[in-house]
Amino acid sequence: MTRIELVERMRGSGVLWRGSLDGVRRLVPLAVPGALVHAPLSGFVLLLMVVWAGGSAAVVDGRLDLIGASGGELLAWTVTLAALVVLAQAVVFPATVVLAAGWLVGRRVPPVVALRMAARRFPAMFLLVVLASVAYAAITAAGFGVLVVTGREWPATVVMVVLGLVAMPGLLAVPSVMLHGCTAPGAVVRAYRLVRYRELPTACTLALGVVVVPVAVARAAEHALAPLPGPLSTAGWAVAGTVLALAVTPVQAAVVARQFLHCVAWRTETHDEDLEHGVPAGTARPVRAALWPVVLAPGLLFGGIVLVNPFRWTEVTETVVSGGEDSEALGSGAGTLSRPPSFRPWELRSAHAGHDGELKVVVDGLYTAAGVLTCGDPSCERAGLAWADDVAALSDRARNGYAAARLPDGRMAVTTWSGPRLRVSHCGTFACAAAPGGAVVAEARDRPFHAGVAMAVRRDGGLVVAFADRERADDGDDLVTLISCADAACSRPEPTEAARLAPAAYLHGPPVLAVAAGPGDRPVAARFDVVTGQIHVISCADAGCRRPRVTRPVPPYPARDDAGLRQETGLTLAVRADGRPVIAYRDVRDRAAKLLDCRTPDCARADVVTLDAGDTDLATPALVLDRAGRILVAFQNAEGTRIMLATCTGGRCTSTPVARIRGGAGEALAMTLDDRGRPVIVWLDYDAAPEPGWELVITTPLNLTD
Repeated sequence: MTRIELVERMRGSGVLWRGSLDGVRRLVPLAVPGALVHAPLSGFVLLLMVVWAGGSAAVVDGRLDLIGASGGELLAWTVTLAALVVLAQAVVFPATVVLAAGWLVGRRVPPVVALRMAARRFPAMFLLVVLASVAYAAITAAGFGVLVVTGREWPATVVMVVLGLVAMPGLLAVPSVMLHGCTAPGAVVRAYRLVRYRELPTACTLALGVVVVPVAVARAAEHALAPLPGPLSTAGWAVAGTVLALAVTPVQAAVVARQFLHCVAWRTETHDEDLEHGVPAGTARPVRAALWPVVLAPGLLFGGIVLVNPFRWTEVTETVVSGGEDSEALGSGAGTLSRPPSFRPWELRSAHAGHDGELKVVVDGLYTAAGVLTCGDPSCERAGLAWADDVAALSDRARNGYAAARLPDGRMAVTTWSGPRLRVSHCGTFACAAAPGGAVVAEARDRPFHAGVAMAVRRDGGLVVAFADRERADDGDDLVTLISCADAACSRPEPTEAARLAPAAYLHGPPVLAVAAGPGDRPVAARFDVVTGQIHVISCADAGCRRPRVTRPVPPYPARDDAGLRQETGLTLAVRADGRPVIAYRDVRDRAAKLLDCRTPDCARADVVTLDAGDTDLATPALVLDRAGRILVAFQNAEGTRIMLATCTGGRCTSTPVARIRGGAGEALAMTLDDRGRPVIVWLDYDAAPEPGWELVITTPLNLTD
């Protein structure tokens, strides 16, 4: 090809189409610089991830997530990874531009020669990267400023698009540095001189070829892999991500090289050699097929590590159920709801797992009746909500407290109020009804919304209810009554006055009264004083609790002046097979998450284990016993950024992060065991969803209790 023919060819229109076609047709030889640099870099990053971040890693829904890393560690990891990628691209992209320019002018430049050129020009390219970063920051700041001034997104978007187009010709500085040996500032000046009188077409061509089309291809790949389940998605991205990373740079470089030579051709006489200037001569060898398995090896190795999990990272599944004013967010069963749910962060009460992935979540708050949200499958695609009371019939003042327990047949027993009288209702997936033959379980002497209620299911299918109420209206001590019911309807309640305690507040927030059925269906109850922090344990020698015993394993602190002003806390209770209770709570003095491990069935002697430091506005820990009798405690870490799961045996606890809190986990956690004996942690992420919406997050660690 003569120089005249070359000049005429480079002057031809359709730079975007021709450049993209050049990149696709010569994809294999143009991808060699990326393969030679990114393959060892990917291996190094994989090794760095295993060594440095392995302790913070977890496999969430088949995808790797550093949920154990602090904010600073995560920022350091992100910055390090981004810096390595940018520095690598500062070598790969210029070398690929040289190769693409060589193909256009008829010279087959060896990839190693192009990489050496890029290494020699690296200082100038690094300065170009700095200038590009400054330009990007200025464009972002301008858009944010317009958004602040106008309060609208579209003017900010327009400003950022216009400024982005103005900056696009700066990409031609790359071939100016590589081929013409310009300094970074001189290359930028030369780039804008080359596009004089053709600024808009050049900017649009570069924007489409370098930004828009590659981003569109990446989004298409993302949408194509999105329907795959977690493990297959990870394996797919391990291969597709590597191929995409190697394929995008050649197309971008081909567009930039053709646009550069197109501009030079229109500003060059036919006898000039500027089109070939700086393009090294040489003969490129054919690309060996053995190179590509080596290039794909790091991605395949990463996918294999995530799938096989040889390092025993924590494996977690996470389901998010969103809702708010739109009841359709609850899934296929939501169309039968009597009113749209609008749960608040403090309204989560308890969780109860059934068979085949079914989960029932009880919610109850200051301005709503108790409700039972049922997820019919692990993904919660089949969901429904049943309200225990008619919300419209309730007054606008503070609501009464509720308690719930799962019956052996899968229904929920929920306490309801009829004036001062406490009864039991049974709730299915979409509706609640009064228990057939049910009687009045208890009657409040004081105002009902000052009474404390807790309920548990006995091993024989009956119920045990703990009821705390003032001895006299607005006066006197609290009387704690344990009520035994032989059937699930509580048709013949048998009350026993179990304890007379100093009055305490029963708030519509964390549970301060709890009850469980121990061996032989002997009731065990615990009460937490939110003012002084003391805990009373009420134990019984028989199922009827004819000889109750009251102990105080946690003594009171001096009364605080700020009592009631800060977010208060509560407790959760479980009883071992040998009758010894365990209690999880937050200390009112330092807000630390603690475990009270009773040595005796009456908890007269107990050990206190501190799980983590605390702060205000943190949820009360949730507690269950697994099938092996180990204690599992779910709690928020001191910073309120992660959900932790502590596994305790022999007075020692090991805590593991199992979820990252995106917004705020509210003021309550709930936990249960699924039909395979794995812990299921439920929490409301209320800041992550727009008001008045909510996100119910269901986190299931898969391998922590193996």
